[in-house]
Amino acid sequence: MTKNLFILSLFILFSLNSQAQCNPDTTIVKPGFYPSKLPEAVVGKAYNEVIHFKVLKDTTVILFGNPTLATVDSATITNVMGMPNGMTFVLNKVSKTYTPAEVGCALVSGTPTKADTFKLKICLMIYAKISGFGVAQPDTIRSFSIIVNKSGGISMLSNALPLFYPNPLNGNVLSFNNSLVNPGNTVSVYNCMGQCLVRQTIEANNSIIAFDFPKGVYYLVLNKENTTRRVKVIKN
Repeated sequence: MTKNLFILSLFILFSLNSQAQCNPDTTIVKPGFYPSKLPEAVVGKAYNEVIHFKVLKDTTVILFGNPTLATVDSATITNVMGMPNGMTFVLNKVSKTYTPAEVGCALVSGTPTKADTFKLKICLMIYAKISGFGVAQPDTIRSFSIIVNKSGGISMLSNALPLFYPNPLNGNVLSFNNSLVNPGNTVSVYNCMGQCLVRQTIEANNSIIAFDFPKGVYYLVLNKENTTRRVKVIKN
């Protein structure tokens, strides 16, 4: 009996550690969260997005009732509240602790079961030093929301068709779907740090976009009439 329980414990531990994880984008140098806004999800449709982040080197803590500048040693993500039903938030490190020198990431994935706007609360514990003395202070990131739309309808149909392909991309040319992207529409390419690299107006008889950028994760924003679509593109 004891042997069986031990084997079962090992199986559970292996299952937890083998969850799909993300790979940090080491090209990020500026502290913050990238992207700053998550794409919308659809009920009953698989969702898979990555948040990259880098911890601040300095922060303000309350010491003896007064705000004081402190040097950050590390930050630990202690909890994430408000996730949509059926979705998870998985960090790339089991320790959940990150220093200012490294880039971390979280995989937001799953199949949502309820339509709503879910406001996330990412709870942190920041560990810092003031004149050599260690201090710890909790903080909460409240800037992220995940909008989950109802299944079916035009939204589901348009999301089912790729705007741009191939994705992942191995070359320097990205094609777009002529049935969804029309002449006069504007396409902007952003890197993980939110910097706009290029903005292009689609012309007639053109179905490609030059993508001469280094390997990494990019975000394409399509402005079409009164709507905006955002697509993540990975270049290998």
